[in-house]
Amino acid sequence: MSRAEPAARSVLISLDGRSPAVELPDGDSVRFGWRAGEITVGTDRALTAGRIDAFGDYWLMSNCGAAGTYCVENLEGAGEYVKVRAGRAGVPIPFELSRVTLTVGAGSNSFTVYAPEAPEAPEAPEHRTAVGPDGGGIPLLDEQSRYFQVLVCLCEPRLRDCGAAAVPTPAQVSARLSAAGVPLGRSAVNYHIDYLVKKLGTAAPRGMTRAWKRDTVVTLALKFDLVRPEHLGLIPGRVPERVPGRFAEGGRPAAGRALHV
Repeated sequence: MSRAEPAARSVLISLDGRSPAVELPDGDSVRFGWRAGEITVGTDRALTAGRIDAFGDYWLMSNCGAAGTYCVENLEGAGEYVKVRAGRAGVPIPFELSRVTLTVGAGSNSFTVYAPEAPEAPEAPEHRTAVGPDGGGIPLLDEQSRYFQVLVCLCEPRLRDCGAAAVPTPAQVSARLSAAGVPLGRSAVNYHIDYLVKKLGTAAPRGMTRAWKRDTVVTLALKFDLVRPEHLGLIPGRVPERVPGRFAEGGRPAAGRALHV
């Protein structure tokens, strides 16, 4: 199913695996809940789990239940999700393609929301910087450089699996680049990570491990779109097999980033 056209200013709600989709014009609202054990979307007041309101380029999510938290995942991001707790109304959802999950487990527990594509702001080529966490500019990285390949390797698990995988270790980055025909030792990988930390303006607090550097540069790169899915083409070759909660043969689990509301 294609996403709603921006000109239509409407939100599409797809009950996963079922049709037809529900179209929600700008300014309208729809309820959702369970009927006969399956999630249903419509205007029936008997649907009391929650409500969706369409507004321009975004939509609002309400959890009308007395207990339980709903999760709205960004299907085009790198692990971002919004948690909508019981009783919360009118929570703005900024994602263009989202999965709403109401309960944990298998079965009819989720549906997909397609929002209109937001218009892009005009770009000034002479000022191509991102805004950093301290309000300063983050310089664009050289995508042809070796340090950028290292950064892509570090971000690869989260780009491929919405943030459910761990950040690779230097040894794993070295092995991944070797598989892509780029021989680079573990010490060299660490050198490039140190360079990225300096270039991106991050500083490790006293007592933090080297893993902190990897986690920090990955979080920053994905948060500000310095590394995007199309950059995975810079590291061709066999993608390492993923074991649940781990990347390749080692590493610690890493959770996605929740926006608590």
